Amino acid sequence: MKSTDESVNPQHYASFGRWAAIYIIRVWNQVRMMQGVEPVSFNVGNALKYIQRAGLKPGQDEERDIAKAIWYLENRLHELNPEQYPDPAGID
Repeated sequence: MKSTDESVNPQHYASFGRWAAIYIIRVWNQVRMMQGVEPVSFNVGNALKYIQRAGLKPGQDEERDIAKAIWYLENRLHELNPEQYPDPAGID
């Protein structure tokens, strides 16, 4: 399967062209590492992805993508302070 295949790289992923979420996250992490800061977590990167493509995925509304972004951010808060923030995944 080629990376240009719609099933691998759907149109809503590239809706911002060069500024697709994967590129933004990559550059964001490069800047953070140059500053001596840890790269963004998986959860924060995924939240950005869902925010950026909110309402653009065929058959799904904006509310669903925003809810997914919030879920990933809640996961990150749990990673940072599990005593204060419950685990939204329900694993703990």
